[in-house]
Amino acid sequence: MEALPDYLILDPKVDRLPAPRLRELQSERLRAMVHYCYANTPFWRRKFDEIGLSPRDIRSIEDLPRVPFCTKGELQADQQAHPPFGSYVATPRTRWARYAATSGTTGVPLKRVLSARDFRLCIDRFRRNPTAGPGDIAVVLGPVDALIGPMVSSESLAAMGVLVVQAGLYDTRTKIRLIRDLKPTSVSGTTSYLVHMLEVAAEIGVDLASLGIRSLSAIGEPGVAYGETRDRLMRGWNVQRVADGYGMTEIFPLGGNCPHSSALHIASDIVATEIVDPESGKPLPPGEAGEVVITNLIGDTQPLLRYRSRDISRLATTAACACGFTGARLEGSILGRVDDMIWLRGANVFPSAVEAVVRSFPELSPEYQIEISGETALATMTVRAEALRSDLPASEAGALRERLATQLRETIRVSAAVEIVAPGTLPRPDGRKKMRRVIDKRGNG
Repeated sequence: MEALPDYLILDPKVDRLPAPRLRELQSERLRAMVHYCYANTPFWRRKFDEIGLSPRDIRSIEDLPRVPFCTKGELQADQQAHPPFGSYVATPRTRWARYAATSGTTGVPLKRVLSARDFRLCIDRFRRNPTAGPGDIAVVLGPVDALIGPMVSSESLAAMGVLVVQAGLYDTRTKIRLIRDLKPTSVSGTTSYLVHMLEVAAEIGVDLASLGIRSLSAIGEPGVAYGETRDRLMRGWNVQRVADGYGMTEIFPLGGNCPHSSALHIASDIVATEIVDPESGKPLPPGEAGEVVITNLIGDTQPLLRYRSRDISRLATTAACACGFTGARLEGSILGRVDDMIWLRGANVFPSAVEAVVRSFPELSPEYQIEISGETALATMTVRAEALRSDLPASEAGALRERLATQLRETIRVSAAVEIVAPGTLPRPDGRKKMRRVIDKRGNG
C-alpha cells in the first residue's frame, strides 16, 4: 500500500503563509492525496474510473473541481455494503487507534476510524496555537464516547498540561454544581446547551457569571456567531471570549474564530475549502453563500475528497484576517444547514435568522420552534417562542406576539404566525444530541 508523508502540523507559521506558498503547499498535498486514494481505496478508484479521471490529471489545487464530489449518503451506502467502515478505508486495521461516529441526526450514523497518525495530527492542529496550559481547568460538557470534537479537544488540552474534566454523563444540575465548585478556566459544549445552562443555573441559585470563567468554546451547532446568542452567553457567563469551533467527524476538527473576527479560520494545510451552489454543485466566488465542500489533504485512514458537508457559509473576500491568518475563512461562521434551509413562498429562510430575532427579546426564553405546514406552494410558517413569565397578562402577550411577528417579517422577509407559549413548554437541549428546531409537516414531512 502507498503511504502519505508524516506532515508537520505543529508549526504556527503555516497559518500565515503568503497565498502563493499556501497554494503550492495545497497543490503538493492534493497531488499526493489523489494518488493515495486511487491506489489504496476501491471507493475512490471506482469514482475516478467512472468519469475517466486519472490521478495524473490533478496537477494543482486549481484542478480540484475536476475531482468528483462525495456525499454522506454515498458513504452510508458504502459502509452498509462493505461493513464496518466502507471501501474508502485506506489503512490496515493494525494501524487503527480511535473510533468515532456522526450524530445520526440525518440518518444512519457514519462510522469513523482514525489511525494513530491521524489522531496525533488532530491533536497537533490544536496544539500549534495553544490557548491554555498548566494550572488551567477545562470542563468538557459533551460526551467523549465516539464524538470526535470532545474526544480530540480533551486529549489536546491534556497534552498542553490542562486538567480536563469530562462531564458528559452528568445531568445538567450536577454539571452546574461541578462548575461552581471547580471554578474552571474554560467550559466547552454546544451553543444551545451553554444557553440552556444559564436558565437552569438561575433556577438552582448558581451565578455562573461570578465564577471567574475566562472563555467558552461552542461546538457542534451554528449560532454563537450571531450577536444576540453570543452576547447572551458572554453576559450570562461573564467571559472574555466565546470561541466558535468547527469540524466534521468525517474529516477532522477544522478551526474556529479569533478575537478579531467571527469568521471560522480553516486550517488550510490540512484541508482545502470550497463553496458551491447546493443545487448545481458549481463553485461560487468569495462572498457568495453556498454549501461548504471540504477535501482532506492529510488524513490516511478514511480520506475524503470534495466532501459535501451540507453546511451553508461563504468564503471571506479579504486576503487575510487582522490576526494574520491567511488560509480559508468562512465569513459569519455557519449560516445553517442545506437540510434545514426553509424554502417558503419564494424565499430562503434560515432557522438561525429566526433564532437571532427571538433571542433579541428580553421577555422571551432562548428556546424556539419553527413549524412548516400546508401544501408546498401555499405553506405557512409558525414560530413558537416561550415567555419568561408564567403570569404574563393576555394584553402583554398579545403585544409581544405582534412585536415579534413584525421583527420576524422585517428580518426574514416572510410573514410568520407567532405563538407565545408558557415557560417550560418547548424542548430543551440535553448536551448530547443536536437540537432539531424545525418541524416540517408539508405533505408527509
